[in-house]
Amino acid sequence: MTSDAFLGRQPIFDRELRTYGYELLYRDGFDNTAFFVDPDDATRCVLETSLLEWGFEQLVGTHHGFVNAASGVLHSGLLDLLPQRAVVELPASMIIDTETVMDIAGLHANGRRFAIDGVAHHHGGFADPDALPRIAPFVDVVKVDLLSMSVPAAWKLVAQLRAQFPKALLAAHRVQSRRHYELADELGCDLFQGFFFAEPEVLHRAERPANMVAAMRLLAEVSRPQVDLDAVERVFGTDPTLTYGLLKLVNASANGLGTNVGSIRQAIVLLGTAQVRRLATLLTMSRGHHSVENELVVLAATRAKMAAALAGTDVDLGDRAFTAGLLSVLDVVFQQPMRELTLELPLDDGVRDALVDGTGPVGRLLGAVIAFERADTEALERLVPDLGPSLRIAFGDGAAWAELMRRELAR
Repeated sequence: MTSDAFLGRQPIFDRELRTYGYELLYRDGFDNTAFFVDPDDATRCVLETSLLEWGFEQLVGTHHGFVNAASGVLHSGLLDLLPQRAVVELPASMIIDTETVMDIAGLHANGRRFAIDGVAHHHGGFADPDALPRIAPFVDVVKVDLLSMSVPAAWKLVAQLRAQFPKALLAAHRVQSRRHYELADELGCDLFQGFFFAEPEVLHRAERPANMVAAMRLLAEVSRPQVDLDAVERVFGTDPTLTYGLLKLVNASANGLGTNVGSIRQAIVLLGTAQVRRLATLLTMSRGHHSVENELVVLAATRAKMAAALAGTDVDLGDRAFTAGLLSVLDVVFQQPMRELTLELPLDDGVRDALVDGTGPVGRLLGAVIAFERADTEALERLVPDLGPSLRIAFGDGAAWAELMRRELAR
């Protein structure tokens, strides 16, 4: 049911050899290599994997996280998904036209940091050197490829870059030996990265899949001129792993939300439709998605609707019960303990306790739903002794709604 997710991570050090940050790299297997045709596609995979599989903060901690981005991703708006501590690496080979300058300036005004990657000796290493003054104010780091040049050329290039990017840190890239490190140190480089210090670490875990059809429907809903929050919420209800992605994005949000959520609608409102649109774009454009088994979707939807109905007129409890019901199959989908999965999500304590321990008001309702599935009359009498016939009504409504979700996914 699940496949594997891979990501490369290589540390970057400052002059005191303290960790300054990590570069996050595309990997598609255990081999410490990367083969791809489309650099934009590779970047989308890194964004998806770092944000939705691990969580950006878990990968970089309190350090900076460097992510490569070619022109396609730069213009797509997907970089807005990254938190503030991310640094976007632009290839030195990028053609810097007016649109590119405007995008870089706009992102920088919103707090985005930029680095230029792969600067070598040829024409200063840039495909478009005449455009450098237009982007120099927005560049925080320039990464110099010392492996590709002689010592005199390195001294000349560093002097040139210090003049062109007076506010930027110079990072010695591809430091492969002690000789390279000593040269970089003599040149006065501020940061160091390369095999001399550490090879990229290949991170691996079971992939969290998102249903492609549901993701495409979500993209359609949030792209309408007038977004219908009810319709957006219904789409999330078609797939528990889509909801997982939403909550992971809340956790990785650049807005510093600093809050836990109890319902899908609350997460949508907190993020805003623009961020949800970017999430849908990322999920639909990235590779490696797999559909969750339809029966699990039906089970999750039935539990969500039934648990919400059992809350009666308590709207807040009903919203949290719906979220718990929808996420209650995650441990089966991902083949991992629920406690481990919920640690990665910004859930409020009531929803988390319900999923992990079956405790609290939300846990009582979710427990009643599961007891009803198992025809456990003793548990039902203990959990909801006063509901009686309303259990069957709630189950019928939940099953009907889940069947509707199944049909929508099949369209």
